[in-house]
Amino acid sequence: MFETAINSMKVQFSIFLLLIGSWLSANEIESLKFTEVTNQKQWDEVLKEASANGQLLFIDAYTDWCGYCHKLDKEVYTDKDVIGYFEEYFINVKFDAESDFGMQLADFYGIDSYPTLLFLTPEAKIFDRIEGFVPAKTLQAYGEQTLNDWAVLPLLEESYTNGTLERESYLEFIGILERTNPEKAEMVATAYAINFTEEDYLDVENIWFLTRFENGLDSQHYKYITANKQKMIKTHGQSEFNDYLSGVYNDNLILAIKYGDKNLMSRLTQEVLPQFVPEDELPMAQYITESIYYLQREELDNYKLTVNSFMNNHLSTDEKPDFIISTTVEIIENYDFEELISFSETLLSQAIDIDEKRFETHALFGYIKGLQANYKQANESLNKAKALALTEEQKAFVDNLKEAVKMMQ
Repeated sequence: MFETAINSMKVQFSIFLLLIGSWLSANEIESLKFTEVTNQKQWDEVLKEASANGQLLFIDAYTDWCGYCHKLDKEVYTDKDVIGYFEEYFINVKFDAESDFGMQLADFYGIDSYPTLLFLTPEAKIFDRIEGFVPAKTLQAYGEQTLNDWAVLPLLEESYTNGTLERESYLEFIGILERTNPEKAEMVATAYAINFTEEDYLDVENIWFLTRFENGLDSQHYKYITANKQKMIKTHGQSEFNDYLSGVYNDNLILAIKYGDKNLMSRLTQEVLPQFVPEDELPMAQYITESIYYLQREELDNYKLTVNSFMNNHLSTDEKPDFIISTTVEIIENYDFEELISFSETLLSQAIDIDEKRFETHALFGYIKGLQANYKQANESLNKAKALALTEEQKAFVDNLKEAVKMMQ
């Protein structure tokens, strides 16, 4: 009798354990398995594994304070499709970008924002990169596209080398090279575009291609597209035409700044912008172009002349305070030059003369005086701004500036 009772209890206890085990399994969160690397030896080992298996590496560069890094862990790396695909096809590696070894890797791969996700070849070269958070489906799509590109690249390389690459495959080849070998991408792009016919310009994919390659202002392609503006707009639409010119503008402005090419900058303002910027917005677009150029080149005298010229020739008296406020904020946030701080003081004085009852101008003037170590006048201006502030939000803004000035002392 007693023995029977014991056996019955054993059976019930076993069932209980099975139920507990099932519950734990159901609630245990499966996650993508990563190899965490913290030193050169571990890094060499994963590269050796990638080389031996001919696999790509998927790298997650994270920091402890990065909220979106934790969001990836919780929402993306727990997705069953991501887990299945990435564990089958990639060697998955994590490193803390603020650890001693992680800082070396981050510097080597040019990582300065988090999370940054890399797809590396077995030779540890970047094949593709993702900056910032992406949801599970997007990461899955990146993984699939990367693996497909990795597989097809040798075939495209061979066809190109042999001179047998079909014309319709050039854009695919260039797109992959753009991420993996930018210099070769430029070379292949030149070879692809050199024999463009009128029919080629009617293909919108070629227009997209020309926003990134062969888009110099003296190139045959830019000249053809702009000379045939109405035909291009009729074929592709105004939006596509504007997007093309925006790409040309952006790339050439970067070049102008890099090489100090003032003539190129002037051509952008006089030749390119008028073709796609509405007439009433053109002066502002031209001003922004010139101001960016001079600030990036640190040509401060020319920058100040540009600001004053635009303000005096294109703005009414009532419009000037808003312009001065936005200009001052940009200077404070982005440019640490004493000369520009003094220039901001002059501008804000003009704005106060125009409208002495705007709390923003007094607040910014007070902050500028704080930067100049004139704390008495800084506090006087900030107190006046506080008195002029109408809302709690405005008062809080002034209080924040007062606290900042206090910390300067």
